[in-house]
Amino acid sequence: MRKKLSLLFMALFLFMGVPQMAQAAEYPYEVEVNLTQNVVTVYKKDAAGNYTVPDRAFVCSVGPATPTGTFRTTDKYVWRALFGSVYGQYATRITGSILFHSVPYYTMYDKGSLEYLEYNKLGTSASMGCVRLTVENAKWIYDNCPAGTTVRMVKNNNPLPVQPEQPQKLDVNDIKLRGWDPTDPDLANPWHKVLPDHARMESINVKSPRSSFAVDAFYGGGTYYLTADDANKVFVQLGKTLTLPVSAADTTKAMGTSQITYQGKTAEVSYCIYEGKTYYKLRDLASMTETDISWNAQTEDIVLSNAREQNWLNRVFLRRNLAVEISA
Repeated sequence: MRKKLSLLFMALFLFMGVPQMAQAAEYPYEVEVNLTQNVVTVYKKDAAGNYTVPDRAFVCSVGPATPTGTFRTTDKYVWRALFGSVYGQYATRITGSILFHSVPYYTMYDKGSLEYLEYNKLGTSASMGCVRLTVENAKWIYDNCPAGTTVRMVKNNNPLPVQPEQPQKLDVNDIKLRGWDPTDPDLANPWHKVLPDHARMESINVKSPRSSFAVDAFYGGGTYYLTADDANKVFVQLGKTLTLPVSAADTTKAMGTSQITYQGKTAEVSYCIYEGKTYYKLRDLASMTETDISWNAQTEDIVLSNAREQNWLNRVFLRRNLAVEISA
């Protein structure tokens, strides 16, 4: 009888399904939310399997009700009702009513109804307790952090291992654009026809133990973009060969994303088109190739290095050549 009951419970367990948290045997990332600095830092595993390697960082907005502690994510929602009769995209539950999600919208499913005043508060404490992000970053967590991912909520002023890109500031008087998150990948997003904030060209000196050369980089929205040829020249210094289209498939938009394949895996890479040329987002290329990217504030260098390899011979340094900066 006892054996029959055991079999019955086992059958019920299998029928009901294993919770998503238990199914995820591998968690590629661990997430830390710094409530003091309003920054989310994502860590990946080191050679020993510990989450010590900073992978990327996002500007966020938390609030007085955001808890500290260590939690594991559970449910996910493409759209989710929030406090105050507003709605968020790409929500991931951290604990209880606390979620990662986009800046709120007035109307569910209407991506043009963004609370633009709240969007401009990213980087400050402004939420009801949830962790607000740009759509791009909320979607990244939604897509890449399975249920069961560990989230550590901390308060400190320690130096950040990775400096996050600063979100675009919205012009509250621009009726056409202010209702949309500039990072939303939706094809209907009017921001795709507009260059990012502070768009300009800059000359960049690239140095590695193997070579030294200069490239013209596009800068906008707090990040750098390189042409296909220049990107390959940079990453070849780390032993990585990129095959990027010289021109994006859709050249009618100022900004967009392309599906790029590297070593059998396909990744989404953002691009900008400036004066007829296609420039690919450096951070996305680094992520696609599993290359660490960091900012050395002391030397003002962007540093690229092979993941888990600390030898300086496996690093590439990119520095702005201020003397010949190209005007916007």
